[in-house]
Amino acid sequence: MDSKSEGLFMSEPSADVSATVEYTMDKWRMDRVPWAMWACVAGVAIALHAESRGQNGAALAAVYLALLGLAFAGYALTTLIGRSGLPLLLDLLIGALVMVIVSGVIGAISLMAGGSNGRSSYVGTIHGLYWSHLVNPSPNVFGWMSLYLGLGWIAFSSYRHFYADRAIVSLSSAGIQFHRPWLRGLFIPWHEVRRVGYLEVPGISGVPFVSPYSAAVTVGQEFYERHVAPKRSFFAPPGAEAMFRPKGEMMQVVLNSADMTVKPEDFLGPAEIRWKAFRDRPGSSSRHGGTIVYGRWSIDGSRWQAVQFLAPLVGMVVVMLSR
Repeated sequence: MDSKSEGLFMSEPSADVSATVEYTMDKWRMDRVPWAMWACVAGVAIALHAESRGQNGAALAAVYLALLGLAFAGYALTTLIGRSGLPLLLDLLIGALVMVIVSGVIGAISLMAGGSNGRSSYVGTIHGLYWSHLVNPSPNVFGWMSLYLGLGWIAFSSYRHFYADRAIVSLSSAGIQFHRPWLRGLFIPWHEVRRVGYLEVPGISGVPFVSPYSAAVTVGQEFYERHVAPKRSFFAPPGAEAMFRPKGEMMQVVLNSADMTVKPEDFLGPAEIRWKAFRDRPGSSSRHGGTIVYGRWSIDGSRWQAVQFLAPLVGMVVVMLSR
């Protein structure tokens, strides 16, 4: 950071090195609540006004979501297996077994929930399954699915807002702690950090390109191999590799990510000032000065925020009155 940026940062509460700085994805989740509210509006509109064909749309939508969740779980598992580095033959066998199990469960659920046409023969049963409600659902089923998904996101985001989970990244006088589900227990002490700054990636011409969108700390390759690489979980999502970028004989660890609506500068300032304060004092700790949280959603009183949350409520009232 330049001297002007450092001067501005010194007025920030996180400049107090005795305080712990935490970064959450609460704002990222809550910023998507208005979209979930619109999904509920659309769901209610479709469920009320679309054709039902005498079907129980609410129950059928729940079955559809369960089947979609099961199919996605099978896809995710086979993708993870493909990235595990197993021998090709074993990879194919395990993937085929997973697909057979998932397909069997989906088929069983479809057979139980699909209904029948009243025939007792095997052919009649298959024919009834083919033309069941699951294969040919009424339009209002998709309205119920949209309503369930919207309500689910609103409930989950609200719960996590009022009962916050652990911060994804935290900076203390001891070092940097990561709490991602697929990167549990990763801790980088300040004396192992070699640099704090923007991520550097190789350029086409060979000159490193400094990315203004990613804040990173650089650690030694030996520390990475012994303490970071073993923490990387088998269940890391696609794209997780971008968190670790080599830089010569060292490794860069990216701090910010798309699921935290926090600017890179809000990582670099607190990280750099703590690194400079504690890098020469391994194992030391200062008096705890409280906790400062970045990425926390709050009511800011702006008109845009009010419109975001009030517009879907007005839309819901209009839908209900036009029934």
